[in-house]
Amino acid sequence: MKRVLFFAALLLSWSLSASAGTLYRGEQTLWQDTVWQGEVLIDGVLTIAPEVVLEIRPGTRISFTFMDSNGDGVGEHEMFIQGRLHAVGTEDEPVVFTSAESRPFSGAWGAINMMMSEEDNVLAHCVLEYGYRGYHAHFSRVTLVDCEFRYNTRGLQFQESTVTMKRSRVIDNFNGMQFRDSNVVIDQSFISGSYWGLRCLYTDLRLTDCVIEKNAINGVHLRDSTLLAEGNRIVGNRRGLYLQRSRAEVRGNQIGGNSEHGIFLEKSELNGTHNRLTGNGRSGIRWLNSEGILRANDLSGNGTYAVINDGNTPLDATGNWWGTADESLIGGLVRDGSQRPGLAQVFYDEALTAPPIRLPSLH
Repeated sequence: MKRVLFFAALLLSWSLSASAGTLYRGEQTLWQDTVWQGEVLIDGVLTIAPEVVLEIRPGTRISFTFMDSNGDGVGEHEMFIQGRLHAVGTEDEPVVFTSAESRPFSGAWGAINMMMSEEDNVLAHCVLEYGYRGYHAHFSRVTLVDCEFRYNTRGLQFQESTVTMKRSRVIDNFNGMQFRDSNVVIDQSFISGSYWGLRCLYTDLRLTDCVIEKNAINGVHLRDSTLLAEGNRIVGNRRGLYLQRSRAEVRGNQIGGNSEHGIFLEKSELNGTHNRLTGNGRSGIRWLNSEGILRANDLSGNGTYAVINDGNTPLDATGNWWGTADESLIGGLVRDGSQRPGLAQVFYDEALTAPPIRLPSLH
């Protein structure tokens, strides 16, 4: 009888109303639609079964205890979503996913994992902090709006997924975002303070009106991917935009103040127009065995060179602003086959006589 009463009490503690606090301990699964509001503590791994909807209301705080069974320093308690997640906070009352530790640290809990969750998952006005991977998905679909990912080992990581992120912040993570084999739209978002800002592989990425700054290595790094980048400010990274075996339409961006190169292309294809590529430490653009054109860009005021061609394919850079229209002076801003036999040329005739665009200052 005592044993029956004990288990009855334990089940009751797991089904407390959210206002009084909800506890999930050990390996638990939600088998029916559930609503959270208030304080939720996850002391284990919680699975949301296929076709089940978890709704999280404004002001809810979901905390994860720390468990490290293999001694690698990474917390293992997390959520595993096969159904649908609808976590919608407000500006004043965000939904918070965080560590239950009194002194939280990066990697104190696992992740919000989605697997085969192809319904319309939504996270709006959410904060995800101190996880190993704040948001992590495979074969899933999600819209992220007005969210903040901070102090995680990886802010976001996903594969084979469709992700739309708007007006969100990815700040002060060890790595900001990494993904592959996905379709991704990032709009009006801020990515800063990480080792890698954004890197992706085999992905179709649309990047618009974002600020990507102060990341230690690359602001944006694509391999074997396609990119449309428009209206972004990519500043203060080591390399601003790094393309490897990728195709990119890059127009109307401010790419400056990066310590090495504004744009670095390896075996890639670029159509770059109306960008402000100024104030980069080594060059505005480094071109290596790539194809494409540069038109109507501001290439003035870079550190060592405006353009470097270190490959065997020519670069058509006619019709740009170099800070001067004097071709004899422009020649000193270009490193190509003229100085290094065996390398291809940069063509810079028809230079503009004034900056072609009036973008806001980089500072």
